[in-house]
Amino acid sequence: MLPNNLQPKMLSQCTEESLKSNIHICQHGIDCEFSGWFEKHLSSIAFRHGLICLIREQSEGEITHEDAADMCEQTFGSLKFICCRSLETQLCLDQQPLNDTDAEVDIYVKKGDQGCTFYLKHNDDMALKVMNEINMTLTKEINALLGNKLASNHLPVLGQLLMCDDLQEIRKVLAKHGIHDSAEADNSALNPAEPGSVIPDEWLDCLDMNMLNNFEEGEHVGYLSNDNYIYAVIVKQLPGHTGQLSRRFKIQTSNQVFIEVSSLELYQFKREKKPKLKKMTIKSEASCMELLLHEGSEWNGTEEYSDEKPSPSRTLPASLKEAKIEIDKCLAEMWTLSEGEKHTAMKRLYLRWHPDKNPECIEISTEAFKYLMNRIDKLTNGKTTDSSKPQGSQNFRNFYGDWNQEAGRHRHGRERFHRRYQSSGYNFWTHHENVPRPNRPEAQRWLRQAHCDLAAAEKDIGNGSTEWCLFKVHQAIEKALIAAEYKINGKRSANCAISLIAARVANFDPQLRKLTQIVNSVQLLGVDAKKTQYPNCHPAPYIPNEQFTETNEWPAVNMASEILGMIEAYVN
Repeated sequence: MLPNNLQPKMLSQCTEESLKSNIHICQHGIDCEFSGWFEKHLSSIAFRHGLICLIREQSEGEITHEDAADMCEQTFGSLKFICCRSLETQLCLDQQPLNDTDAEVDIYVKKGDQGCTFYLKHNDDMALKVMNEINMTLTKEINALLGNKLASNHLPVLGQLLMCDDLQEIRKVLAKHGIHDSAEADNSALNPAEPGSVIPDEWLDCLDMNMLNNFEEGEHVGYLSNDNYIYAVIVKQLPGHTGQLSRRFKIQTSNQVFIEVSSLELYQFKREKKPKLKKMTIKSEASCMELLLHEGSEWNGTEEYSDEKPSPSRTLPASLKEAKIEIDKCLAEMWTLSEGEKHTAMKRLYLRWHPDKNPECIEISTEAFKYLMNRIDKLTNGKTTDSSKPQGSQNFRNFYGDWNQEAGRHRHGRERFHRRYQSSGYNFWTHHENVPRPNRPEAQRWLRQAHCDLAAAEKDIGNGSTEWCLFKVHQAIEKALIAAEYKINGKRSANCAISLIAARVANFDPQLRKLTQIVNSVQLLGVDAKKTQYPNCHPAPYIPNEQFTETNEWPAVNMASEILGMIEAYVN
């Protein structure tokens, strides 16, 4: 027998499929709804739950829950999705591309040390048939990443799991196919924590020590109670309190328990920075793929960008100069507070700049921390050049030891998290998918467009295009309802009729209870997204332009105006 190095090999054993370099990012970038759908589902805790059950079912229980979870964590702990207008691969031999091996693909998956990158060919059509076809391809890629541990009869089940929106749907699919629900559900990640429950140590470092944050009604926050951080929900801001550090809020700390507290006792969970789409160089182990991605243009081979995962925003200034300005501003306002409030504020400022809590910007935080210590010494000893500030105060040095211990406790909690989830980023929100994240700015943005749509509808009144007037009324109402959703939980319903969204939104607040009735009434006037646009929604030979009554235009616009007014009052 020939030695191994002389034995003939199949072509597939010595070639490698790689992406071609001339690909384009889709025009929607990071806001692409198509790739976002797959990212949301593949990254969800519910999907991970179903996949663990499927792996254990395949092994007939030989693989433990912990081993299956580790397998999923190593494979899917850090996912990146890049949506491209076109996607082509080529075969490489000895890191050199082979001629005439180009192929168009819908999906390309690259496994790296820090997780997986999924390249998707963009599709504007998100019909169920299209999504199913891509899911079938995706299931094969996922199984390959898992070392082909799933048998072919389980791949259709995997495809169905990818279509599920939540854990309830996942469990229905598992039960339908007789697969034992053997995974241990992480209820803390799948359900919002009850107000009053203690925040685990691993998430304490996610509490933002910035005292200048704004809070939204319904927002889940941390509250410092008797030296313990507990979950709380913002009910409303109380009027009559001026000054950023003097604000007071009514919060819920347990079932039917509401208290009034200072903003200094409330902590936001750090928000994730939304990454900006930049040019980036992505290199594979094979030199035949030297890939640069550009938004809307081809690679010219000159610019490079090392793409990094977005990290939770610490809202820290970008330079030491900015840090000093912020510190001085906070100290100036703190020195006007009562001794108790001043102590609470000083502890926050101390922890905000403590090096243990800022591993991602250690140089700036260390220098800023030194500056803070120096400023505190001068203020407490009366050595200030500003005669308007009271001089002398309690000696905060007596508390530095306790505050150092707390900073260390936060750091240890963060490190335990990283040991447990080695591939995952330290982000409270990605591990607590169902915790509401009110987003007033986004709500206001959608509401602005709703007003524009309604103004456009009003201009169409009496112009012989009733279908366009009613269509624009529909668009205005839909966007206003979505604005209300962003206000309460920071996300919107996808592909839902306005009657269904209105039924949900009506439960958000007593002032919105009439929404369902008004939306039902306006629909009776012909307000509909499809009937106003497509001939196939009407019996032949009629078209939408011939099917609507002009006298319905003003009533529809007036009802929409009432809806927008109700939602605007709620949002603002």
